[in-house]
Amino acid sequence: MASAESPYADRRRGERVLIRIPVKIAAQGKDGQNVNEPCETVVVSRYGALLRVSMPLKRSSNIELMNGFSQEVEKFRVVWVSEKPKDGKYDVGVELVTARDNFWGVSFPTRAPKP
Repeated sequence: MASAESPYADRRRGERVLIRIPVKIAAQGKDGQNVNEPCETVVVSRYGALLRVSMPLKRSSNIELMNGFSQEVEKFRVVWVSEKPKDGKYDVGVELVTARDNFWGVSFPTRAPKP
């Protein structure tokens, strides 16, 4: 019997790593206000991340993130925003505009080919 997670996992482009990385975000909030604040990742992949942010961001908008460890800055696109905050923070899914393997400073596992 197949696991309940397998159809969901098949939709993913790459492996994810649970890790908290401090980042600084420069973005436009859902209400049009500028958002410049420190936040953190919850999960990262070579293609993007899940962030915890104090304000909901505008979906499909381009944002900049600065990695708090390396001080590198990269452009991302907001692909998903939670409807309600949890513990005062919104979950925000972002994807890299230009894929990079080393922005997070994490070595990602290689996905095994399907038999």
